[in-house]
Amino acid sequence: MSKSVSSCSAAYRPAGVSRAAHRPKRFFFSLSLPFLLLPCLLLMGASARAEASEHLSDTDLGRKVMVDYIVHFAHHLQWPIEVFSGTGAPFRICVMGGDELVAPLTARLHRHRVQGRMVELERVNDGEMLRARSCQIVVMGDMEAERMAEAVGALEFFPVLTVSDVHRFAVLGGMVEFAVSGASMALQLNKTRLDRAELKMGNSLFRLSRQVN
Repeated sequence: MSKSVSSCSAAYRPAGVSRAAHRPKRFFFSLSLPFLLLPCLLLMGASARAEASEHLSDTDLGRKVMVDYIVHFAHHLQWPIEVFSGTGAPFRICVMGGDELVAPLTARLHRHRVQGRMVELERVNDGEMLRARSCQIVVMGDMEAERMAEAVGALEFFPVLTVSDVHRFAVLGGMVEFAVSGASMALQLNKTRLDRAELKMGNSLFRLSRQVN
């Protein structure tokens, strides 16, 4: 099955370090994080590759980066309105697999709202796919490749954003993969799965913030 994958690279920079201006080739991401995001070039029909030496969630900084991205996605992607049962329905972010991001997500999402909806963080087991299908974002931790492929397959065509820092996650059918190699990070997007889920990306998702501290 063919996949469309985008790959964005980001180089870590400490706070306060000056940088030269970069001109985008196509897309930038808009985030105020302690590293500079370099140009993102859309690669259609390519295989996702990430020679990652470690999981991003292995470090405190990496977990913060992932949480910042997840929150940014929540605010800048558009979910079909019919996925919510009413105006008071929560915005649900669910964690499946490893628990590395539970604590930082809990701290960051306390009393947090997305488009006026209170965010609820839930733990979902990999066999509870009916529950997972009612989430807006599913963050997948480390699990066996076969189980992960089954999980993302069960969410295909549902408006659920799947994200993970597990190696080859995008190839397995996940939507957003965080990959690291040395001091660099790459975001790999499975555009085919995003399109099938009818998740719309706002233009602000592809802008570079000037703030790096």
